[in-house]
Amino acid sequence: MTADVALSSTELRALYGERYFRGEEYRDYSAERPTLEKHFRARLNQLLKHIPEARSKHLLEIGCAYGFFLDLAKDYFASVEGVDVASHAIRYANEHLNVAATEADFLDYTPRNSIDIVCMWDTVEHLQSPHAYIEKLARMLSPGGIVALTTGDIGSIVARLRGSRWRQIHPPTHLHYFSRRTLTELLRLQGFRVLEARACGQYRTLDTMAYVTLVIKRNRQGLYEMLKKTGLLRFSLYLNLYDIVYVIAEKRSDGTAA
Repeated sequence: MTADVALSSTELRALYGERYFRGEEYRDYSAERPTLEKHFRARLNQLLKHIPEARSKHLLEIGCAYGFFLDLAKDYFASVEGVDVASHAIRYANEHLNVAATEADFLDYTPRNSIDIVCMWDTVEHLQSPHAYIEKLARMLSPGGIVALTTGDIGSIVARLRGSRWRQIHPPTHLHYFSRRTLTELLRLQGFRVLEARACGQYRTLDTMAYVTLVIKRNRQGLYEMLKKTGLLRFSLYLNLYDIVYVIAEKRSDGTAA
């Protein structure tokens, strides 16, 4: 499923300025680093189960944002690098975390190393041409290379019940919507074999949940401020509505569709 939105590359990049990370999509992305790191740690641990001898492998993250996942992953791989179109986020990753992050569209990017693992955490839904990204990954990765990604599952029970009100449907930042079946088929047609496809949850602060619900969606800034003063919003929780799918796929040795 594709959103009925036509954006130029310039317009798409403009969506992911500093305000996207501070007020428009997130309350304050950098301030939520501890919670986001718990979130990325869970995804990293699941990924490592499929990667023997990870310390000899090179990892690329597409849509690396502030670099929090790269900062965690760098202790487990020979090298890590990231790419993102958000200039503000890339500056943070370079200056505060000292990770190898580059401002670029992946379709125009040449990795610094020969890549073995590619991660796209909650990224594929933002892309103008997800098929082009998977096609490039198929060309770039050697047989046995791994692609790991997460995205909303439009075939999930929650998505079907909520319909157009499902929380993952919010163009123009979310442009494409996949089910577990269609995502698996996209990878299969490019010569990947799915090793695992499972529902996964997210760690979120109550502050962010309240901010998104009350301020962004309902324009209730006053009510949000009242709740914030109680101190209750400082806590975080793990939420799994079974509407996010985590897929890990391996490039087949013959490079053909299964």
